[in-house]
This record gives sequence, C-alpha cells and structure tokens, in this order.
Amino acid sequence: MSQLPGSGLSLEDLRERVDEIDKRIHEALMERAQAEAGILAARRAAGEGAALFHPDRDADMMRQMVERHRGELPLATVEHLWRDLISACTSLQADAAVHLDGSAELIEMLDLARFYFGFSVELVPAADAADVVGAVTASDGDLGLVALTDRAELPWWRGLSEAGALVRARLPFVVLDERPADLPALVLSKADSMIDNADVAVYDARWSDILPVRLMDQGIEVLSFFRSASGVDALLAISGDLSEEDVRVACSAAGAEPDVLRRVGGYAAPIDGDPEDSFAGEDEEPQE
Repeated sequence: MSQLPGSGLSLEDLRERVDEIDKRIHEALMERAQAEAGILAARRAAGEGAALFHPDRDADMMRQMVERHRGELPLATVEHLWRDLISACTSLQADAAVHLDGSAELIEMLDLARFYFGFSVELVPAADAADVVGAVTASDGDLGLVALTDRAELPWWRGLSEAGALVRARLPFVVLDERPADLPALVLSKADSMIDNADVAVYDARWSDILPVRLMDQGIEVLSFFRSASGVDALLAISGDLSEEDVRVACSAAGAEPDVLRRVGGYAAPIDGDPEDSFAGEDEEPQE
C-alpha cells in the first residue's frame, strides 16, 4: 500500500493509529467516570451532597485546557466535549435541572444550555428571569440560566440572596471570535455561603435618582439595569478584591452612592480563547 506524502505511514497505518487513539480516549473516559464516582462516595461519607456545578474548579480546569491547547482542532469543540463530559458524569451523581430564562429566544437558550451542560441534564423553560431565580431558590440543587441584556424587563436580581440563588458564573467563559452558543448569560445556583473569593463580584445596586454616568471610570461594569418612576436598579460587576465599602466609595466617585447595595454573587473572569493573547479580565477593568 502506498504511503501518504510526508507521513511515512500508509492510509491503513493512520486508520489503525486513529482506532488506537479512540480506544485510549474511551478507556480514559470510563476511568474518569469511575474517579468521579469515587469523589461522590467521599463527599457522601463526609455528609456532603452531590452538585451539578462547581464553578471554581470548572474555571481552573478550563484555564488549564486553554493553556495546553494546540493544533487545528477548534478550541470551542474541545470546550464543548469537556463540558458535556463533566455534565454527564455529574448527572449520574446529582438529579438536577437547568431552568431557562423565557424572556430570551428559546433556541438561543437551548443552544447555550446544551453547549455547557450537555444532553444529560433536564432543561426546564421558565416564564422569565424572576421565575428562574424562584425555581433555583426553591430547589435542592438546580441551576438557572438568565440571558444578560443591557436593559432588563424587570429587576430580577432583587430575588437573589445568600439563602437562595446567587450569580455563580458568566457565559461565555472562553471568549472566541464567531464562537457557537455565544449568548451572554449568567448561571445561577445556590451556595453554602456568599462567594467571597471570586475574580468578579456582583452587586444589586439601587438609586432613587438616575444611574451615575461615570461608573466605568471606577472599574464598575453595569451588567444590566432597570429604570422605573422611583429610580433605577442595576446589576453591577466589579473586582472581587474590593470590599462593599470600597464599592460604595467607587459609586460615590462615579456620581452617587446607591441607596441599596448588596452582594449577590460572583464569577470567574472570562478568559481569552486566543492562545496568543492573555486571559481576558486579568489586569483589565471590566468591559461593558
């Protein structure tokens, strides 16, 4: 059989090599599932429950994956395979659903949910973002996906609380040009306590007057806002290294201190999928 130019291998040799690689991948997948089962057993022995979502660990693993990624295979493909694998393994351990924001386009929400949580997780459409918050709060371990829009139809983040749903992640996590499932969104879930070590902290802020116009000058990103006759509500993102008092001072420097300011979660800073660039969010102010 003739050899392929430059490879030194025949077509049959290359096919056999692919078959052997596929076998190793399959064995590694089964080994990983067994390891996940061991983690679950250890957690249960320690009196802990299973969880569908581990945002801090997921973010660290994804950063490592981006750093070591090489070759022609699209990074988004690897990201999707990895996310589907994680979700499939954890779905064997945790009976949880993902509630979808009904105020966004359903097909976009489904694409986003399937990309990040695979086909093993139950997806439950909700009427709007407030219903998603309520469903996550009332559940034992469900997640929520809320589309991120500049101007919200209602201040749904008022329902977030330390005893209920909190912002735990921002999507997309890996920023790529022309990526699939690119709808901006927030992931909501419960937490044992307030997330105090996140790269980015999220705050519910309310003013009885207008929204300060110089928030970005203070490194504050307005994720979404809602304007009413009584004032304006805003969902803010700012460095997680700052205290609540620091955030109040920053808002005051931007134009006005809010009447209400409370932390409602946090998330890992998104990373740049271009290996030639540095991580997005590091040494940079949040971008609107």
